[in-house]
Amino acid sequence: MLTRNLPILKEMFQDRRYREFIFELDELLRTDPNYDARKLTRILEGTARGEKIVRFGDRWVISSFVPPVPSRAFMTFIKGGVDKDSLYTDLAHARRSAPLSVHVCITSRCPFRCEHCGATYSPGRAELTKDEWIQVIHDLQDFGVACIVFSGGEPLVRDDMEEIISAVDDRSSTLLFTNGACLSLERARALKEAGLFMLAVSIDSPIPEEQNRLRGNPNAFSYATEAVRNASEAGLYTLVSSVVYRKNLNKDNLHRIFELAKEHGAHEVRIHQPIPRGELTDPKDAEQIFLTPEDRTRLYRIQIAANQTNNGIPKVSSFPYTEGQCKFGCGAGNLHSYISSTGELWPCDFVPLSFGNVVTEDLKEVYGRMMQVAGNPRQNCIARAVGEKIRGRELPISGEECADLCTACQSQSFPRFFKDLQAP
Repeated sequence: MLTRNLPILKEMFQDRRYREFIFELDELLRTDPNYDARKLTRILEGTARGEKIVRFGDRWVISSFVPPVPSRAFMTFIKGGVDKDSLYTDLAHARRSAPLSVHVCITSRCPFRCEHCGATYSPGRAELTKDEWIQVIHDLQDFGVACIVFSGGEPLVRDDMEEIISAVDDRSSTLLFTNGACLSLERARALKEAGLFMLAVSIDSPIPEEQNRLRGNPNAFSYATEAVRNASEAGLYTLVSSVVYRKNLNKDNLHRIFELAKEHGAHEVRIHQPIPRGELTDPKDAEQIFLTPEDRTRLYRIQIAANQTNNGIPKVSSFPYTEGQCKFGCGAGNLHSYISSTGELWPCDFVPLSFGNVVTEDLKEVYGRMMQVAGNPRQNCIARAVGEKIRGRELPISGEECADLCTACQSQSFPRFFKDLQAP
């Protein structure tokens, strides 16, 4: 991808703000005896692997899984090591004092009924109030979380989302996932004004009837396409987020989604793979739904080929690639965490193992318990392994069993991003 990105890289280095950012980043890492300036290139190259770098306003999005550059939030990501004098070494070995990203499930309420949704369990207690969420956000930022992602349910059913988002300062980047049903142009502008940077709209199929069926709402397609237009017009970095079943994983179908995203003004298409949660916990047609290793390899090739074209389609990224062995791996419980609508800290959205409640307990202590047993970023998705062991159980699971389940999924090796940083 380096050749494809050469023109944008040249533009980046011609920008004074970006050069100052790189010098600041280099100076921050120089306290580590294992670091030299060439290794900063490894960080940036590893982050950009498989990606098409795009300019958005006065920043560049290398990967939507990390904060844009230049930004204070990207600095937060780098500063998230355990030893402030060994930040490069800690990054290379995924030793974190705080996760890179945390998804917060603002609410479990939603007007849709998506069959692949992982937020379908009954929480058994009230969702957090606006003031509680604002306190959680302050704690996350003081803790050192670089990316705060708002999800649900459908977060925009809450009329206080703008106030919650405005609690995030520039130490963290922000992203919100929505089905689009509540996103008028006025609401999109209000979210932008509140400080939201990225907004992802769910579109799983370019065929209206199929989108409506998958999302359990007869107007899902029209809501989503209008939401993409509204988000883009409001000045938000806009993604189309697509959960693609195995039976639909082909170049023709994906390119129809890419063209649809282009038509309505999206800046990126992000592909997700289905996970065995919600109504997909034990489906009869599993072989038509879940991706095989060969399917994921095919997806990577489609993604990289799309990012090498010059036909104006949006940037293409995918969870299976970014969280696979070719890049960052599955960092659930380490690089990434999830907070349920009731304040429970899980390794990720699809791993309902509660290590404690961040409202009633100290966030650092709860994350510390999880980090202790999470281990290195894995080359395979933990949700698939854990899902088989908790099938049919009352969720979320808590107590010592959480530690046992995570320990059983630990990896002794590292995905490529970290291996490259560890190399002499």
